[in-house]
Amino acid sequence: MRMVIVALSFASVFSLVYWLVSPREDIASYRERLIALRGTCNAPGMGAGREAGMALPFRERIVVPMLDELYERVQRWAPVGIRRGMAVRLDQAGRPFSVGRLIALKVMGGSGLALAYCVLIGSLAGARALCGGPHLIACAAVVGYLLPDMHVNRLSRARKSEIQAALPDVLDLLCVSVEAGLGFDGAMQKVSEKFKGPAGEEFREFLKEVRLGKSRIDALRALSARAPVDDLKTFTASVIQAEQLGVSIARVLKIQSEQMRIKRKQRAEELAMQMPVKILLPLVFFVFPALFIVLFGPMAVRALTVLRSIR
Repeated sequence: MRMVIVALSFASVFSLVYWLVSPREDIASYRERLIALRGTCNAPGMGAGREAGMALPFRERIVVPMLDELYERVQRWAPVGIRRGMAVRLDQAGRPFSVGRLIALKVMGGSGLALAYCVLIGSLAGARALCGGPHLIACAAVVGYLLPDMHVNRLSRARKSEIQAALPDVLDLLCVSVEAGLGFDGAMQKVSEKFKGPAGEEFREFLKEVRLGKSRIDALRALSARAPVDDLKTFTASVIQAEQLGVSIARVLKIQSEQMRIKRKQRAEELAMQMPVKILLPLVFFVFPALFIVLFGPMAVRALTVLRSIR
């Protein structure tokens, strides 16, 4: 019985790790495919649609819809404020998964780590050790509960750094496109086509919102909220101000492009100035000891040999 409980606890922890490190799943694309398949099944040639549906992998055909339904049910239990906060953080991380899946991961991580700790300590040290360590069990549960948040925060930081690194080139392309005669939306379209990383994804989302009827100002504000990078906030604020005051967008973009290039140069110089300080620690603890051994080791051996011969 104890071995069964150990196996179940390890299976829960392994499931948590698997869902954290598994590649991103575009759940929206799965849903679109399922809707298309349902429409095909209702069409006159529904036999071919059913064959196409059966040709999908088992995970897309059975597992993903079941998990989507489970995540939706889990999401309904959470308060509205918590769901909104999670949705904002997931948007900033690039939507790696849904809010319901994040909640399920947090619950599964907390309960899985607490159960694994109880089973391991109980099997190794006995039941008395469990009675004396409820605080450690609570700590394990809290760590497992916070692991998905740490993963989302890591993705968010990586996404912000990629957007910040690509923003000067994005503004250069915007400025050149507008000066060549394109409108602002056309220049945004060029940027979304040329840049394939997070910056291109955010500008594609901006264009999608504008095409769906949202005003340009609201779409720019949503863009700065999804990617809270200081340089991007400055850019969107300048464009919104130019839109409201009727200032030329081309001149605003040119000024912003020059400022972004200056900031990128300043950041590179700042990192270069930090390099001597950062390299000091590995020099002291790794390079200098080996260097001293190479230089002074033979001298110490020679001195010891001489001292022994004198005695």
